[in-house]
Amino acid sequence: MRRFGRLAVITGAAAAVVGVSPGLAAASPAAPGMPGIPGITLVSPIASGYAAVPRPGGPPNFIHVQAIWAVPAVACTAKNATAQTRAGLDGITDNTAEQVGVNEVCLNAVPFYTAFYRMYPAALVPTFHPSPGDQVMASVTADGGVFTLSVKDLTSGQSFTVTKTCPSCLGSSAEVTAGSPSGVAPADFGVVHFTDIVVTDGANVSGGLANPAWNTDKLTQPGSPHTVAGPLHTLSPPPHSAFADTWAP
Repeated sequence: MRRFGRLAVITGAAAAVVGVSPGLAAASPAAPGMPGIPGITLVSPIASGYAAVPRPGGPPNFIHVQAIWAVPAVACTAKNATAQTRAGLDGITDNTAEQVGVNEVCLNAVPFYTAFYRMYPAALVPTFHPSPGDQVMASVTADGGVFTLSVKDLTSGQSFTVTKTCPSCLGSSAEVTAGSPSGVAPADFGVVHFTDIVVTDGANVSGGLANPAWNTDKLTQPGSPHTVAGPLHTLSPPPHSAFADTWAP
């Protein structure tokens, strides 16, 4: 049995989602990971995407994750819904999360876009307002118990960078995901293309989400509507990852 916060992945076809974790992952059947990538597929009520997790005998933590994407425009076919595109550390094997990203919100059928950070144990903090189509670069870096969280709008020049402390946050995973907040349907964002994804582990090895130095888990979001991660691509030089994530009815 593998712990994910207060939940677990249980081997066997009878396993099912049994609740919601403060992190990204919830209980799911153990399933094969991406071809050639040791790992499992997780069912998450709030996210689809990919996560780097320690492999046995390797460093137990990650100290950096970054990704670039264009803020997707939401179609407010549902009057009230929220999508999130994000990158962060932790949340797969524990209840902590250090995240940055963009909220794509439909409020009374009107779209709003807000960059944010979330630093355990505090709630999500909204910051500036990018425009749909803007290229944003999101990153989280850990140095001991000190975390630097940043989103830079490469199109408009807007940005934020904050430094927070969390001695109990271990950096036990690094992930890039799309999805929605707990208990909220994802807004229809069409498709988002995550590029230039770089992860660094505690031994200062850097690469894409798929790397021989660590395992790679895939996250799937159930329900209707939901979000779906496409194939994970590894590119170079330097080594980095890319994938598309799509809204589905």
